[in-house]
Amino acid sequence: MDDKVFVLASDGVWEFMSNEEVANCVYPFYFSKNAEKAAENLVRAAFKKWKNKEYFSVDDITCIVVFIEIN
Repeated sequence: MDDKVFVLASDGVWEFMSNEEVANCVYPFYFSKNAEKAAENLVRAAFKKWKNKEYFSVDDITCIVVFIEIN
């Protein structure tokens, strides 16, 4: 299994971000084992993309990031 990150997110993330964009937001935090910062970075990125597309409204943007470490 090569997957190292599990992301559970609301449509506020997935509506404007691809799987690859989400991975690029959270993966840099994998090596420092900081899932909280990864989630914060993802929420900020989703918010920025949402505001660029729809200036007057933003839906809920919620996520959980889990780093998987297999020994």
